[in-house]
Amino acid sequence: MKLMLMALGAAFVLAGCAAGIQSSGSPSVSYTVPRNFETVYLRVQHQANECLTGHHQYGVYAQLDSPGRQASVVVKTPVGAGEVARTELKALDARNTQVTHTVWGHSPWDARALQAMRESVLLDTTVCVVYR
Repeated sequence: MKLMLMALGAAFVLAGCAAGIQSSGSPSVSYTVPRNFETVYLRVQHQANECLTGHHQYGVYAQLDSPGRQASVVVKTPVGAGEVARTELKALDARNTQVTHTVWGHSPWDARALQAMRESVLLDTTVCVVYR
C-alpha cells in the first residue's frame, strides 16, 4: 500500500511538472531591445543553459531562423514536452529586436526568473538571480 501511494504521489508530481507554461495565466513580459536579434538569441540561449535547466535536468531547445529574422529558446521538462520557460525573438530591423519571455509561474521559473531573463538581455550578460 505504501509503495502504491508513493507511486501515485510521484505521478502527481510528474504531471504537475509536465503541465508547464499555459496559454493563459503564465507570467510573461515583452519589450524591445536595441540589439541585433542574433546577438540577443545567443545571450538568451546562454542564460537559459546557465540558469534555467535545474542542474542540467531540463533541456534547452533553441531554434534560429535567420532568413525569417526570428528565433526561440525553450526550456522543457525532462519528462513529456512541457515548457517551463520560453523566449521568442523577432527582428524589427537590423538593430532592434522584439523579445517576449514567458515562464511557468512556479519556482524557480517564476517572476524572479522572468526578471533575470530580461536583465540578461538588457545588460548583455548572464544574470541568474535579480536581487531587489
